[in-house]
Amino acid sequence: MAFSQAFIEEIKNRNGIEEIISRYLTLKRAGSNVVGLCPFHNEKSPSFTVFPATRTFYCFGCGAGGDVISFVMRAENLDYREAVEYLAKLAGVPIEEEQDGRVEKSTVNRERIYAVTKAAARFFVSALNSPEGEKARQYLIEKRKFTPATLRRFGIGYAPDSWDALTKKLLADGFTVDEMKTAFLCSISKKGNPFDIFRNRIMFPIFDITGEVVAFSGRRLNENDERKYVNTSDTPIFKKSRVLFGLNVAKNTEDGTLILCEGSPDAIAMHQAGFGNAIATLGTAITAEHARIIARYAKTVYLAYDIDKAGQKATMKGIDLLNQVGVSTKIIDLGKNEKDPDEFIKAHGAEAFKLKLKGSSGQVDYKIDEILSRYDLSIPDQKLQAVDEMIRFLSTLYPQVQRDVYAGRASEKLSVSKEALLKEAKELAVFTERKTKKEIQDKDIRDSMGYGDRVNTDKIRFSAAAATEEKILGIMLSRPDLTMKAVKTLTPEDFVTGFNKMVYELFLPEFTEGKEAVLSKDGRLDTQQIGAVSRMIAQRAQFTDNGESTLNALIDVLKKENKKREYDKKIEENPVSALDEYIKRIKANRKEDT
Repeated sequence: MAFSQAFIEEIKNRNGIEEIISRYLTLKRAGSNVVGLCPFHNEKSPSFTVFPATRTFYCFGCGAGGDVISFVMRAENLDYREAVEYLAKLAGVPIEEEQDGRVEKSTVNRERIYAVTKAAARFFVSALNSPEGEKARQYLIEKRKFTPATLRRFGIGYAPDSWDALTKKLLADGFTVDEMKTAFLCSISKKGNPFDIFRNRIMFPIFDITGEVVAFSGRRLNENDERKYVNTSDTPIFKKSRVLFGLNVAKNTEDGTLILCEGSPDAIAMHQAGFGNAIATLGTAITAEHARIIARYAKTVYLAYDIDKAGQKATMKGIDLLNQVGVSTKIIDLGKNEKDPDEFIKAHGAEAFKLKLKGSSGQVDYKIDEILSRYDLSIPDQKLQAVDEMIRFLSTLYPQVQRDVYAGRASEKLSVSKEALLKEAKELAVFTERKTKKEIQDKDIRDSMGYGDRVNTDKIRFSAAAATEEKILGIMLSRPDLTMKAVKTLTPEDFVTGFNKMVYELFLPEFTEGKEAVLSKDGRLDTQQIGAVSRMIAQRAQFTDNGESTLNALIDVLKKENKKREYDKKIEENPVSALDEYIKRIKANRKEDT
C-alpha cells in the first residue's frame, strides 16, 4: 500500500519518535539528541542515537536506522503497511483506504490473526471444562496442583483428541483456512483437507506484553507422544525469540527483579505460589532479543533453570546475554533433590523458596565454580588449564575492584597466588582492549573505503565520489529547506554510485517540493538500505556547517570529479584525441585571460 504524503505526515506528527522509541528503551539527553542502548544488538555503552531535528534514529554500533515507521517495523517485526497501521491505531488516526495498486494488500489481515487466535483460546478453555476435558483437568489439578483460579487466570485449556474439532468450530465462526494456517492452528493433509495442529494436549496460551493472546504451548497428555511440547511457530503476530511467557503480568513488579524459568508450567506454578515476577522462555533458550526486552523491566534477574546439563548451559548463556544489556543475574541453587522450581515449591513450600532467593549466588561466583567444576585440580595439567581459563575470565571483569575481590576468591579455591592471578589478568585485559581498538580502527578504514559494503557495492571503486555523494544526500535529507534550489543544478546523472543515485531519484519528488523525506518510503527500501541512508544523516549531524554554501560546494566538487573521471577515461581510450582536447582547452583559457 502506498499511503499519501499527507497521511504519513499526520502519522509521524502524532507519533513523536522520542516518545515511541522510549517505550522500548531508556533514552538520555546528549546535547540536542538523545541516546540509549540499542534494542537491535547487544551493547554496554549507548551507540543508539535519536535525532529529534530530523526525526530519525541511527545506531553507530550496528547500523540500524530510519524514521519512526522504520523503528516500529524492526521492533515489532512488521512490514511497512502493518507498521503504519500500528502507529495509526496508536494515534487514533483512521486508516487511508486508497491504494495505488503497486503493493497488493495481504490476503490475511493481521487483525484477523489476533481474532482467530483469541477464538481458539476460548475454544480450548471450553474444551477443558467439558466432559471430554476430564483427563486434562485431572492432570492439571492433581499432578500439577494448579487451582481452578490459576487455570482461569492463565486461560489454560485443552485441545481435544480430534483431527478437526478446532478447525470445524473456527470455520463455523467465519474464519478461513488461510487465517487458521497463518496463525499456526491448522495444517493441510496430502489430500488437501485441513486438520488441527494441536490434538490431545494441555494448552497454555501465550500473551504478548499488552495481554493479547498471540500463540500457544501445547503439552502432551499421552506420554507415548514423541513431542512433549508443540509450540506455535512464528506468525505475523508472534515471534518466539521476542516473547516471554508471563511478562505481561511480571512487568509490573515493583522491585525491579524477574525470575526466569525454563517453561510456562514452572512460571505458572511460581505465580500461584505468590511469585508474580516469574517469566519463562518458550521452547528455546534465552536469546539476545529476550535479554534486551528484559532490560526494559528489570535490573536483576534470578535464573531458575533445571539443574541438568542443559539447564547449566542455559544458565551460562543467560548470564552472558543479560550482562551485555546491563542486567545483573543471580543463580538459584535448588539442591540435588528437586530439578526445577515447581518441584521444589511442591516439596518445601513458598517460604523455603524465598530463602533460596535470598541465598542465591552472584553470577561471578557461579562462573568461577562452573569453571572449577570442569577440572580435576589434583592433576597438575588440569589445574594449569583451570588457572588459564580463570585468568581469561578475570580479565573480563570491570571495574578493577571487582576483579580484585574475585581474584581473591579464585586464589583460595585454586591455591594460587592472588597477585599472580591479578597480574596475568590485567595484562590480558590491556592486550584485549588494544586489540579491540585496533580492530575498530581497521574496520572504520575499511568502511570508509567501501570494503564489505553490501548496500553500495560501487563505493569501493569510487570511494572519493561516494563520500561526496553521501555528504550531499546527508545535507539534503537533513535540510529540506535547501533542496528546491539544489535540484536545479544537481541531476541523477551526477551520481556515480548506483545506490546513491537510486536514493536521490527516490526522494527527488520531496527534494523538488522542499518537503521532509519519509525514509521508510512505502517500504521500497529494505532495513539495510534505510540504515545506510540514516548513516548519511547521522554523519552530517556531527557537523555544524550544513548550510547552502557547503551544499553548493559539495555539488561543485562532485561535478568536477565527474569531469575529471570522464577525461581520464578518454585518455585511457584514445590518448592522442584527449591530448588535443587538453591543448585546445588551455588555448581557450589563455584567450579568456587576455
